[in-house]
Amino acid sequence: MSGRLRRGLLLGLLALPAWVRALDFGFQPPRDPDDVAAAGVMRDLAQRIVPVYQDADPDAYLASLTALQLVSGAHAAAFDSSKSLRSRHQGKPFDAVVERAVLDGLYARARTLEGNERLGFAAAFARAFQELIPPLDNAQATAVIARLEAPPAQFREPVRQAFERWRGRGSLPQADAVALVRDWLAYESRRSYAALLPPLVAAENARRYLAQTEVTIPVRGAVIHASVVRPGRATDAAIALPTLLRFTLDPAEDDARRSATKGYVGVTAYVRGRTADGRGAAWPFVHDGEDAAAVIDWIARQPWSDGRVAMLGDGYSGYAAWAAARRRPAALKAIATIAPMAPGIDFPVGGQIFRNEMVRWAEKHASGESADDGAQADKPWPALNARWYRRGSAYWDIDRALLGKRSRLVRTWLTHPSHDRYWRKFLPSPKQFAQIDIPVLGIAGYYGAEAGALYFHEEHRRHRPQADTTLLVGPWDAESIRLGTAPALRGYTLDASARVDLPGLRYQWLDHVLKGARKPALLQDRVNLQVMGADRWRHQPALEAPARPLLRLYLDASRRDGPHRLSPSVPAGPGRARLSVDLADRRDAQTPGPDALRSKQLNRRNAIAFVGEPLAADTEIDGRLRASLDITPSRQDLDLNVSLYEQTAGGDFLLLFEPYDLRASYAGHRTYRRLLRAGERQTVAFTAERVTARKLAAGSRLVLVVGINKRPDRQINHGSGKDVNSETLAEDAGGRPLRVRWHERSFVEIATGAR
Repeated sequence: MSGRLRRGLLLGLLALPAWVRALDFGFQPPRDPDDVAAAGVMRDLAQRIVPVYQDADPDAYLASLTALQLVSGAHAAAFDSSKSLRSRHQGKPFDAVVERAVLDGLYARARTLEGNERLGFAAAFARAFQELIPPLDNAQATAVIARLEAPPAQFREPVRQAFERWRGRGSLPQADAVALVRDWLAYESRRSYAALLPPLVAAENARRYLAQTEVTIPVRGAVIHASVVRPGRATDAAIALPTLLRFTLDPAEDDARRSATKGYVGVTAYVRGRTADGRGAAWPFVHDGEDAAAVIDWIARQPWSDGRVAMLGDGYSGYAAWAAARRRPAALKAIATIAPMAPGIDFPVGGQIFRNEMVRWAEKHASGESADDGAQADKPWPALNARWYRRGSAYWDIDRALLGKRSRLVRTWLTHPSHDRYWRKFLPSPKQFAQIDIPVLGIAGYYGAEAGALYFHEEHRRHRPQADTTLLVGPWDAESIRLGTAPALRGYTLDASARVDLPGLRYQWLDHVLKGARKPALLQDRVNLQVMGADRWRHQPALEAPARPLLRLYLDASRRDGPHRLSPSVPAGPGRARLSVDLADRRDAQTPGPDALRSKQLNRRNAIAFVGEPLAADTEIDGRLRASLDITPSRQDLDLNVSLYEQTAGGDFLLLFEPYDLRASYAGHRTYRRLLRAGERQTVAFTAERVTARKLAAGSRLVLVVGINKRPDRQINHGSGKDVNSETLAEDAGGRPLRVRWHERSFVEIATGAR
């Protein structure tokens, strides 16, 4: 766009009368997005907006104008507008603005060809695709195709919600009208071309890449199935390149082509017994390290390999990267993981408490059931959890209760409730951690995606202090880390600095390690934490710094009236707080969903809360919560749940990390169960396997919530002292509720003070 046009837009906007800039548009929403009348209603709305629409931002103006013209039926004009927007960004980074311009331009071109040359839409779309996509480089084309392939259902719901929002109001403001047109176009365009994409994308990928989808790699005693994708057009196929390997159970994680777009050879290999279509039974953890190391050796011998391999991994494949690293294959030069699974640490247990989710996971990955089969999705898992919970049968039967059959894998796991040699053999030993001398990147989130990453990072640092290991943690959960950070997560609006393309950052780090590119600025130190509320990052050499001051708060239950307090000093009087939970009462059989990160009320399910005094000044906290609970329990064991909140001056509660569960008999250790002494005062001390960083505003309070685990989707600990797997409601719930008394020397602490 020329400077003259830009000045014209600004002057035009200023010249418009206020009634135009604040204009409302009459609107009667159709029944739903699939109503046959919807297209006509939206076309009419767009046609009325176009003549008066302006925006001082040239990019925003052209993007919205393109959408308005497309929906109004002015397809050729829409193509010209999208072309103008693309021209403005010529030579600049290929960002989301350009991606959207290409998408809209492709659809506008197809509709123009359809009308002007009397082509069927399928032929017109194919021609438009072939005009606009081939000129893009591999990375650009991949980004655009990924947006094209987004399922229409993803865009239907925002349209439906908007229709419901404005139903019965008669009109809507211009800004909302333009946003609705944009949402409608995203849905209407994708449902028009979704079925046409597969052959076009397949042909485009075949032209750009050299792909082998049915590779078999011999390993000791088995064959590993894999796919290999190499850059074809942009890079001479004869040139040897570094390889990015993912060793996984799940074909949905196949990102070999994405790695190829970044200038690497991409290899996705499947664990022993698994095939690329998601079929075949696997026995998790057992052979992954040796098999992944064998695959790495195989890669290094291929003519397209330059002898260097790095591993990517999320969840289970993140574990596989560590399992391979402990074998130290010569060609492995780096690993980059996101929320890696750590067997016996965060799966199939959390805090040594088994989770019902392990049954579903084992059925999907170890039974031979295809990941595409509908049986998993069709199972009423919450209802099955509730039925088991109400019956109160032994946890030994959880597989039969949820699946209707025995699972040998689940039974094997249940045989090892402690972090014994069965689990430890899957993880690097202290000696192996000390020998891992390659660069390591770990990415985790404050909200349920950190326990495994923290374990690997801390153990690596403990046994190899000079390790080149980097940890990045922010306000994300496992899904948002993998799929991309959104503006909000479970009711909490993320700071702008927390909106990071984490998979993209991982590729940037790999470019630094393997290609000599500049190290991403976000990874300045060994530990990098996003400080919620401050909209900035904290970079530090370690999670725990001995010189850091600690904010210690005592659980003060001495007051006769009012809420229990968090006090900076030891309470003067004895504790009066008691928590009583009736483990035999199974009327609460509904599985609770994930806790909202920002809410008006605390989750006090089977819990007790302690509220701090208002903070006199802004205060930063970060790191892990340590606790020393001075208690008298009525039974020989109990399962605790710990949450920490900021209560704002306005009364909202912000969850600072995902609630932490732990079995008290394993507090401070994982290997040996040490039963509590029923009826006696004692200390239960632990460090939460969670991390957070938050700027607490002056006037806000810290709120600690400590509860007893009693959920349909968890193992239930009745406190009898027997193996918890063997406890039943009938035999072990007892005639009285489980009771815990809190004494005055109970405290929690966390690092504080800005650097």
